[in-house]
Amino acid sequence: MTPEKYVDRLLELSSQKYKLLEEILLLTRQQAATIREDELKRLEDFIASKQEKIDSIDKIDEEFNVYFQRLKHQLKIKSLDQLKDHEIGGIRDLQAIVGKVMSIIAEISKLEKANGAQAQKLLSSLGDEIKKINQGKKMNSAYNPNPVFQPPSYFIDKKK
Repeated sequence: MTPEKYVDRLLELSSQKYKLLEEILLLTRQQAATIREDELKRLEDFIASKQEKIDSIDKIDEEFNVYFQRLKHQLKIKSLDQLKDHEIGGIRDLQAIVGKVMSIIAEISKLEKANGAQAQKLLSSLGDEIKKINQGKKMNSAYNPNPVFQPPSYFIDKKK
């Protein structure tokens, strides 16, 4: 396979990854709104959808790595930056899309950290509510103890 074909395939894979990352970014933004609104069911749906996209990205990354390793071996280079020294079509496009991928990953990471902090606050408030409910149950049981089970009384007539 020629270096140009490797670069074309790497470009195609990077574009696919970028599209998936854009979808993840959108889901992450929606997830942030869902956390603020305390809608746990929708939050679970967003997380599941994001996980599917992450799994797809993992497959793309594996394929990207295979093609990139072959290209590195063929050109005897160690990194993407060293491709500049070679006159191969599509190198600039590949470097541009990789830069965009890295940028969107940084944005997603920033939003995920904020979402994590918001989710932690939500969990903390839910934990406080559960504690209050449990305390209420204890107080209720202290003031209204359950009667001890007593077997019913039976009258047995021994006269016959």
